[in-house]
Amino acid sequence: MEEPIPGNNRWENSFAVSEIVDGINIVTYKKGIKVTLEDAKDMIRNRLKWTQNVAYPMLVLDEGIEFIAKDARDYMSNEGTQGVIAGAFVLKSVYSTFLINFYLSVTRPKVPHRMFTDRNKALEWLKQYKPKPQVIEQTNAVGK
Repeated sequence: MEEPIPGNNRWENSFAVSEIVDGINIVTYKKGIKVTLEDAKDMIRNRLKWTQNVAYPMLVLDEGIEFIAKDARDYMSNEGTQGVIAGAFVLKSVYSTFLINFYLSVTRPKVPHRMFTDRNKALEWLKQYKPKPQVIEQTNAVGK
């Protein structure tokens, strides 16, 4: 699997294209992919490397995933939620809709999650999970 460049806003591999846009990690899974447990582990490890372990709300766009092994789905719903604040899924295919509906009802990911048919509605829902900028209070030692 292609190694990501940490800190870069865009990363592509044989499974997906990922971009950080306005504080949201947008992942577009490519058409016809088949995901094994090892693939899932590589994807999560590389995502965390790419984002430098910063957590983001995640928008998942499906272009037609062909197959995800059960052990890969289980891994993604548990260990795979590391670095994900909330997940929104926008689906195109009947198989993906069935798969994600089943996946969400059975595995119950550890983060807030919803399925959508409209990308803009999914992005609007995810905005509530974007981290708020924090004001850092200066101490007397800073700036003097």
